[in-house]
Amino acid sequence: MCELAGATAFTLLAKGIAMLETTQRRGCAVLVAWWCCVGGVALAADSLDPANPGTVKIGSLVVGDYRFEDFSVRFGGLVSVGNGSATRTYDRLDLTKSPPQLTIASINVQGQTYTDVVISVTEITRPPSASGPVTDLVPNDPLFVDQWHLKNTGQVGRDGVAGKPGEDLRVGRAWNYATGTGIQIAVVDDGLDVFHEDLQVVPGKSWDYRTNAYGDPSSTNSSHGTSCAGLAAAKGNNGLGVTGVAFHARVVGYNLLSATTGEYGADAVTKDLASNHIYSNSYGATDGNGLIALSDAAWRAAIDTGTSLGRNGKGVIYTWAAGNGHAGNDRSDYDGQANYQGVLAIGALNDQGLRSSYSEMGSNVLVAAFGGEFCATHTTTTADVSGGPGYNDGATKPDDYAGQANYTRCMNGTSAATPEASGVVALLLEANPELGWRDVRAILAGTARKNDPSHPDWVTNGAGLKVNHSYGFGAIDASAAVQAALVWNNIPAQKTFTANALLATTLPIEDHGSAVTSSIRVAGSGISNLEFVDVNFFTDHTEVGDLEITLTSPAGTPSTLAVTHSCVNPSNSEAVACGAAMAQGVRFGVVRVLGEPADGTWTLAVRDGKTGATGAVTGWDLKAYGY
Repeated sequence: MCELAGATAFTLLAKGIAMLETTQRRGCAVLVAWWCCVGGVALAADSLDPANPGTVKIGSLVVGDYRFEDFSVRFGGLVSVGNGSATRTYDRLDLTKSPPQLTIASINVQGQTYTDVVISVTEITRPPSASGPVTDLVPNDPLFVDQWHLKNTGQVGRDGVAGKPGEDLRVGRAWNYATGTGIQIAVVDDGLDVFHEDLQVVPGKSWDYRTNAYGDPSSTNSSHGTSCAGLAAAKGNNGLGVTGVAFHARVVGYNLLSATTGEYGADAVTKDLASNHIYSNSYGATDGNGLIALSDAAWRAAIDTGTSLGRNGKGVIYTWAAGNGHAGNDRSDYDGQANYQGVLAIGALNDQGLRSSYSEMGSNVLVAAFGGEFCATHTTTTADVSGGPGYNDGATKPDDYAGQANYTRCMNGTSAATPEASGVVALLLEANPELGWRDVRAILAGTARKNDPSHPDWVTNGAGLKVNHSYGFGAIDASAAVQAALVWNNIPAQKTFTANALLATTLPIEDHGSAVTSSIRVAGSGISNLEFVDVNFFTDHTEVGDLEITLTSPAGTPSTLAVTHSCVNPSNSEAVACGAAMAQGVRFGVVRVLGEPADGTWTLAVRDGKTGATGAVTGWDLKAYGY
């Protein structure tokens, strides 16, 4: 057994194991091992044990893959008591403290309920009365059976094609550890039905950009934001409607997309920064036109403020839709918001675990969640604007639910995948409130599942992580991510390092010919674990849609930043020139090199894939983020 000061409890528990059924012995061994070396979480069903002064009865504790029920611990002293509503669904044992400390989500003492009570634990006075393997929690919400993105059992779509069992968020087991209690998600979108029966909306804290005041941000056409909120955090296990990923999280809505001007983007991602934990953003540059869309400096500064000051310095988490323009030769790389280092770009998968036909590829895509395809096939089921308005208006979508006007099964896109990711992040933050935003990024990438394993684009980066331009590091695995969060050691403070290509002259790009290359040698960066790389690229080429641009890291990981493509006018879909959009410089973002060292030779290759327009590389530089 592990040696822990003041932890005589573990010796007593070991003695108690012998009294349990043979079928329970393996589980209790796991309990001892995890408590000694890792820690666990418990269901908030605790009370003082009147028969044994100084002891607390624990109703249910989940450790590893086992649940232990009905046992008691002796506490050595009271460390602290919360001053508000519970911020946790489950209790948590912290073995980094000596003696160990137990945080109790909620406890009743002589008729008074106390929350977030932290006590020191000196021993276990009564061993568990029962134990058994943890199983997926199955909510009792009637439409949960249709929510294949939460539990894919092979549900059949409207086209008669069954989904692939197991291609889902794998969240059922994660709900044994966290459900989003105490976490607030800001849904930045077109609006929010603040009176929806199945959403826990914080009263009076949503913002209406039409009046520029707190109020009701909903309208008859605010279905998109309401559906996003439902995917992230619809109330769960309440016997009503649907289940959200973080079904005990609370939400607020900022109807940025309903604003009459476009000046509020920076405001929306920092509004109520002291209260919000996550900002879910299912919008971005116009999809499918292939045009470069730069982000503005005020918006980038706002994101930097949120990641540095939010959550008391740990940083809020910004999830961002990777984009739905794949069919139009668009890439997430071209979106100056989705490719920014302070956001987590989320791709979309269908019910087969394959890239949704619209989901944009990119070197900035971190992970993928589930958006489905289209309403006539298989999409996600979530909340809709109450009553007649919204997606399920009884007319425009004949494949939607009949008689379920408050819900829709026609929500899709990276717009759907992004709030699902927000919900998973909420679970992580409840499981471990000390996580920084960069820790969340690392956990999601490191625990992601390699979906679509035969896809030819999978490569192993220099840190041993599998990565793909379509899927990032893979499909989100909520269970694995929460397990990692419970035992996570926060990564060190971030460093940055900037290096420039020292071009003696411009590098002509051969018209429809071979690639021209340029290298930057990085030395002394002090970064052994990259988290992100910005690439600023400059060219006087008169038609940037002709260009293929690839960055190769010192470890040999290739990252495609641009491909030869055509552009269209977003207002009428007519072909237009992509233009000389990179003359003043364009920034690309790369997350594929996560975990690699920064030092070494970085190589940029640029090729002209069409005949006609010409130009040269006039400069490039990179900025590495890591530790």
